[in-house]
Amino acid sequence: MVTKRVTSSSDDEVAAPLGRRERRRQETSEKLFIAAMELFSSKGFAHTKVEDITQRADVGKGTFFNYFPSKEHVLGYLVSKQRGTVERHLLLAREGEISSEEVLTSLARDLIRVPSKSAHLARSILTAFLGNIEVREYMVREMSSGRQLIAEILRLGQERGELRDEIAPADLARVFQQSLMGTLLLWSLDSESSLERQFGITMRMFLSGLSPSHAPAAVRRKMHPRAVKRERKAR
Repeated sequence: MVTKRVTSSSDDEVAAPLGRRERRRQETSEKLFIAAMELFSSKGFAHTKVEDITQRADVGKGTFFNYFPSKEHVLGYLVSKQRGTVERHLLLAREGEISSEEVLTSLARDLIRVPSKSAHLARSILTAFLGNIEVREYMVREMSSGRQLIAEILRLGQERGELRDEIAPADLARVFQQSLMGTLLLWSLDSESSLERQFGITMRMFLSGLSPSHAPAAVRRKMHPRAVKRERKAR
């Protein structure tokens, strides 16, 4: 729906150019997606009808069903877009120009950017996740795929000595996702609280537990020289 994917000889995925028809389909799906997000944010999921979405996007009602089987599936599309966010941050991690902590903080902030537009929207996402079996299965698959990419970001950080390596990257990636979803859930139930503050606490606790400087002495002795240098600079 977003771009074609082709596999190069090196088995890396490369985005292929889109034809005119495919570009128009992408543009229409984006219009519907943006319209739905705006309405879910302002009216809430339950009070938004498909007709509301198509009117906001200025397309016919029948057009909607050419792209999404139901309004719940629009939220599945959001999860697909989130995968692209994780892929971009994996590239940053591979380049190694910024620290693993910076990559993870930026990734977390970008992943919650859309859901945090309103408590209505955050609850809408959770409603679709829990209430529609097809959407739930799709979201579980996408989150599992994204978790593998996050695990790779964490593995690179461990390899460079920037993150403690006693826990498997796959397990850390799951904790990362759980932390973000839990933060969003609690904020959506009490939107008078500050999401920024809750997010900050969540990330500080997560990253603090991964910091080599907080590791036992036996672990610190095995730290990569680059991580030792970073730790000394931070003092």
